[in-house]
Amino acid sequence: MKTITNKDLMRQANRKLVLQEIFNNKYTTRAAISRQLGLNKSTVSSIYDELKAEQLVEEVGEGAASHVGGRKPTNIRIYGDYGFTLSFDISFHNLHFMANYLNGQVIDQSEAPIYQKSIQEISQIIDEQINHYLTTVTSIKGLLGICLSIHGIVNDQQEITYSPFVNFDNENLRERLGSKYHVPVVLENESNLTAVYVRDFMMTFDHKNLVAISIHKGIGSGVILDNRLFRGFKGQAGEVGRTLTKNAAGQLTPIEQICSEDAIINRLSDELNLTDLNRYKVVDMYRNREPHAVAAINEFIQEIAGLIYNSAMYFDTGAMYIGSPLMEAAPEIFDQVAVRVQQLGKSEIELVRLTDSDKATLLGACSVITHYALDLVGYSLDFSKN
Repeated sequence: MKTITNKDLMRQANRKLVLQEIFNNKYTTRAAISRQLGLNKSTVSSIYDELKAEQLVEEVGEGAASHVGGRKPTNIRIYGDYGFTLSFDISFHNLHFMANYLNGQVIDQSEAPIYQKSIQEISQIIDEQINHYLTTVTSIKGLLGICLSIHGIVNDQQEITYSPFVNFDNENLRERLGSKYHVPVVLENESNLTAVYVRDFMMTFDHKNLVAISIHKGIGSGVILDNRLFRGFKGQAGEVGRTLTKNAAGQLTPIEQICSEDAIINRLSDELNLTDLNRYKVVDMYRNREPHAVAAINEFIQEIAGLIYNSAMYFDTGAMYIGSPLMEAAPEIFDQVAVRVQQLGKSEIELVRLTDSDKATLLGACSVITHYALDLVGYSLDFSKN
């Protein structure tokens, strides 16, 4: 067995830096990488030749010559067709899924109904989709990895310790999928993945700290501190839906029991004796000034604004990102939340509404699994340029 020397470790570290630099630019050159990283040109060229032989990178024409003239450099970039990743978001009503090339380019995005299905049935649907993409996506290496978005708590051992909406029934999806398809499989909380999406697809590291709050069937948040996902001691960081507030009777209750989308729907269904109520009908009732809907949404605005303000103060961030299908259906609700947040402390909190929260989660999952596929876990990857 070959002994790993300090020279080998340095070579591995330099390879990762070069690969990261190539990924983080739409295209670059070996000379530019050498300047940016402070590495010897021969070192960069040697690593590039190795990456090219593996077909991880490709050449895309000539760049501009330097101001002193000479031979034009060759532009290079990450080779998207090297392989693809798959992401699955296991929500309450639907299984959302997406296929992406290595550079993050979306190949396909869709969903399948899973309401009241067992985890075994959901697992079968996941297998069907994986097999579909294995036979339809053309690439060099094929499937590179799978990320599963969980609406619950995932600890550092990749165990689902809390799942309020889906009973996983001791089904170890990570182990089963990994052994069946022989690729890395990662589980992560849905709100955490939304925060990763904001960091890697939107912010591109301009802000070191940010909070992304997801308001769906429950309420959760993903926290980025110093550009890294903060998961807490047991993976429970960001469980803001369990924040206590007072209900109409003056009793302390988790805020998601009052302000999640399902809480609003259930409240109006009970008060008005309605069935088959959904977010779009709630929005119609609110816009038509139906008193019960107005009261429910006004309470939502007050409570969510307080939650956003407090979260911003806790983590000292000037940027808060909100993923809420209800607010996507009625942007005026978001506008009122934003006004109320500013009124609470006359603060300068930047509030941003995510326009497609389901896609945000899947793209965050794409980023997470791409880090594993490239062996760049812990390295910053900028998907906005690819």
